[in-house]
Amino acid sequence: MANLAREIAASSHASDVIGLKGTLGAGKSFFAKNFINFLQEKPTEILSPTFNLVYSYNTRKGEVFHFDLYRLKNAGELENIGFFDALKNGICLIEWPEIAKNFLKKNYTEIEIKTIAGKEEAREIRITHS
Repeated sequence: MANLAREIAASSHASDVIGLKGTLGAGKSFFAKNFINFLQEKPTEILSPTFNLVYSYNTRKGEVFHFDLYRLKNAGELENIGFFDALKNGICLIEWPEIAKNFLKKNYTEIEIKTIAGKEEAREIRITHS
């Protein structure tokens, strides 16, 4: 999963939007941390945006916004967290992107991460691009 995150980070560009789907504990935050740290000059602590909803990081490829939309009640709340500005100004990693799906048409890649029963470290990954 770390290698996949680094590979996708290496080919990412400003205005790319990456949705991370999966159940709790599937590896969405792990993916995001490895993606962001790959783009940093030196590794840094990458915090989960579960409670703050968004963190941003200055990287070699510009600003990366890491969103967690799990706690949002409706799409109207996206404006309050700077979501639409971030879509225009940087690379966006979005955990739980379902509530924002109608706004994610351009440069959107969805990465669905599924755990595999009985195989704690194994994951099934499905990547779609629009």
